[in-house]
Amino acid sequence: MENNFEGKIKKLENLVAELEKGEISVEESIEKYTEAMKLAKDCDLILKNIEEKVTKIVAENNETKEIETPE
Repeated sequence: MENNFEGKIKKLENLVAELEKGEISVEESIEKYTEAMKLAKDCDLILKNIEEKVTKIVAENNETKEIETPE
């Protein structure tokens, strides 16, 4: 399993797609749902850590700048 945010999101998207198809057994659905929930929790923690780092950087520089994201 991927350890970076993008890899986790991609895996989560794949699991959701499999669950939405409804072509797997109940047991397999439960396993995939459990894995998806863990990935969602991991992604949430990664985002919270990033938010804390950005807040700290802004506070240290005592200024607010817009962060541009590539399109």
